[in-house]
Formats: sequence, structure tokens, C-alpha cells
Amino acid sequence: MRQRVFAVLLTFLFTACGPTIQGYPLRGPRPRESRQVAELLDPLLMTLELPSLRIIAASSDCKIGFAVARTDRVNVWSSPATTSPCLYFTLLITEGALEIPPEQLMATIAHELGHLALHHTPQSDTATLTVSGEHWRAIQAQELEADRFAIALLKRTRAVHQVGSCEAMATFLRHSVPDWYGTEISTRMDDAVTQRAASADAECASLDLAPLPRFRPAAGAP
Repeated sequence: MRQRVFAVLLTFLFTACGPTIQGYPLRGPRPRESRQVAELLDPLLMTLELPSLRIIAASSDCKIGFAVARTDRVNVWSSPATTSPCLYFTLLITEGALEIPPEQLMATIAHELGHLALHHTPQSDTATLTVSGEHWRAIQAQELEADRFAIALLKRTRAVHQVGSCEAMATFLRHSVPDWYGTEISTRMDDAVTQRAASADAECASLDLAPLPRFRPAAGAP
């Protein structure tokens, strides 16, 4: 019954949001894909004390976008736009990412929520491969911050809703990031992934629970 309810809600809640990303065409999600993402996203939203998908679906103002990129390679992006008291954002998920284990997909969605909560500046994957050293360090600092946010969120979600796994963050990094960059992955990108995975392992093993920033409107948001 719960799956059928989500399917009905997300038929109206999620909409495609553009023709391409990183050169890959976008399409609207199928009902099964909407259910799949909803069941991972909803406990994360509730752990953050944000409106559940049912509440969002009933609202005339608050909407979340979801589109699927047509590629077997694995990646997830988010496009921010927040306004109080509602949360607006769009998730863009590749067809390949929809095929990875659910806990890994949940971990990377939590990572994207970290970018949104921390008001990080979106970066192009192509530009990331060629930026200067100082800019590169700033990008990697943002990625580590989003990883830490995701792990803290996953720990809380596991405790409250009995779903999610912080260990899945490091697993995703070790397998999926090299899959996305393929032969284009540079030595510094490979080193960065290794560092992020090791940091995720340490954060996950720690008994400390990092505080989570509350979602707040970004400067200039509608």
C-alpha cells in the first residue's frame, strides 16, 4: 500500500527539468523509478525535520523535481533553490545510478542534500578536471563537507527509521566515482577519491555525531 501511495504522489510531484546534463539527454522518471527514489528520499527529509513527501505533494507551492539522465554511467546531481518554509530542489539521477544498491543511492542523495544545505556552488564535472590548484582544493573541501553531512544524516536516519548505511558512502566513492570519470580520471582525482573514501570510513566509524545545519533559504532565493 505504501508503495502505491508513493507512486500516485510522485506522478504529480516529480517532473523533468531540462533537456540535457553533461551532454546526456534527460527524461521524466517512470513510476517505478519515482517509487524507488521516494522511498530513499522520504526518510532523509523527515530526519532533517523537513516536510515529508506526502505533505510536499499536498502543497500548491513546495515541489521537488526529479529527472533521469540517459546513461549507464553512475552519477547524481542536485539543483538548488530554497525558500522558507518550503524546500525546493531538483534531483538528476542517471539510469546507471538507479541500478546501484539502494543504500549507495541513498548515500549519494544524502550527499547532494549536503551540498544544498551548505549552499555549495554547483560545479561542472568537465571543469573540475581542469581547474587550478587553489580552485581544486576549494572544490574538494566542499565535497568533503557534503560527505560529512551525508554520513551524519545517514547515522541519524538509521537510528530513527532503520534505513540507510553510512558505510555505503565510502563504497559508493570507491566504485562509482571512477566509473563516472572512466579513462578521463586524473591522478589528483584518483587521490581525492581515495582521501574522501578514507575520510568517510573514519567518520562512519566515529562514535561522535556531527551536527547538521538546518536548511535555510539561499541568498537571493525566491
